[in-house]
Amino acid sequence: MANENSKVYTILIIDDEEALRYSLKRALANRTFNILEADSGEAGIEVAKIEKPDIILLDNRMKGMNGIEALQHLRGICPEAKIIVMTAFSTTQTTIEAMKFGAFDYIMKPFDVPKILSLVDAALELIYETSKKKKGEGAEANSVEVDIKAGIIGNSAAMQNVYKRIGQVASSDVTVLITGESGTGKELIARSVHQNSLRGQKPFIAVNCSAIPENLIESELFGHEKGSFTGANHQRIGYFEQCDNGTIFLDEIGDMPISAQTKILRALQEGEIMRVGGNETIKVNVRILAATNKSIESMVEQGTFREDLYYRLNIVRIELPPLRERKEDISLLVGFMLKKLHNDNNSVADSIAPEALELLMDYEWPGNVRELENVVHCSAVLAQGDSILLKDLPENIIGAVEVPVNSDDSDDAIYEKIYEELRGGKTAILKSLEAKMIQIAMQKLGGVSSKVAKELGLSPAALKKRLAEYNIS
Repeated sequence: MANENSKVYTILIIDDEEALRYSLKRALANRTFNILEADSGEAGIEVAKIEKPDIILLDNRMKGMNGIEALQHLRGICPEAKIIVMTAFSTTQTTIEAMKFGAFDYIMKPFDVPKILSLVDAALELIYETSKKKKGEGAEANSVEVDIKAGIIGNSAAMQNVYKRIGQVASSDVTVLITGESGTGKELIARSVHQNSLRGQKPFIAVNCSAIPENLIESELFGHEKGSFTGANHQRIGYFEQCDNGTIFLDEIGDMPISAQTKILRALQEGEIMRVGGNETIKVNVRILAATNKSIESMVEQGTFREDLYYRLNIVRIELPPLRERKEDISLLVGFMLKKLHNDNNSVADSIAPEALELLMDYEWPGNVRELENVVHCSAVLAQGDSILLKDLPENIIGAVEVPVNSDDSDDAIYEKIYEELRGGKTAILKSLEAKMIQIAMQKLGGVSSKVAKELGLSPAALKKRLAEYNIS
């Protein structure tokens, strides 16, 4: 970013690795910065007290005070500073904590120079715009420590963005709309927002709006008075009253009838409800989180969802990516699921064979994480040893994944490969082709030798011999 005024900005680098501090200083050397450095969180805090830096590049894992602890102190010392947390050991919890305690952003090591420079430029842009608009001092980040129990698995860039957003919204009471396909884990995100908020020790109630009959949903949410309708033999306290001072999660809110939407809007705007059949308003202090796998915007256009409620719910949105867009997380998810099953004594298997994991990586997962969990559970139960093999996977998963074909396998490339093989003699080409055919059959038929032998017209003994000869497992 071009420096749009004459101010020389100060950047403080806090990292216990001298080589990294040197590399960052060199990367920033062609900018007009006053660059300071410290080799620990404690030392960085002392420097910040005197110098009041504009930007802080803060390592998370250091000897002594860690980065998250230092971040909380630094936010109190220089609340206007933009703090970028750096770490080689990213977890869901540290990402959420960093953003919750006021980090400007969070970056994984190793990172390339353009990435860190782009973050510095973004921080400078915000500093400059804030100064230009002459805003007052920003509010300090919330420093109340809460128990973090995210329960969310994934290190992909898409999930890192989700964790950042959780950290940014958790400490406030802002309404959050969580969107994403079915099975992506929207309730887990809602629970994480709640657990990281000041309401974390208060009630959390998840309500599946699509599972409650339309004629009962108002009674479930807001309660009813005795005799208010046929079957109302006693007074009922609804979820909103049960959840006072806590968080209510309205899952599949797109399925909520218009009549109930009107009362939800009143609860949001006025902080009060009325039981069915009642004539007195009841004050409630409830944070509302909502989720849907439908397009609320389309429903608003069609008149099936109140526009005013949509705007009240959609103050902050967290969009969950489908599993097919974060396949790098599948290995972590499978490992987590297997460990949980094994620890709960629900399976003997506690690992997965590489070829089986590769097949899971190639599958498109229309049912997202929920479908993956079902597949892992089923396969772990069927596994005859301590590892899930290709043959243990469900047939629909095996059948849905095509055998990959190299992109460079054009006709010319194929003929060239055949030519190279023929140079080794007729026997070599025949053996190569036979081995390839067996490999393909093994992949398509889940490694079931009886099926493979039948498909290729071989006896079981002949197939066994060839598997050993070609070192095919």
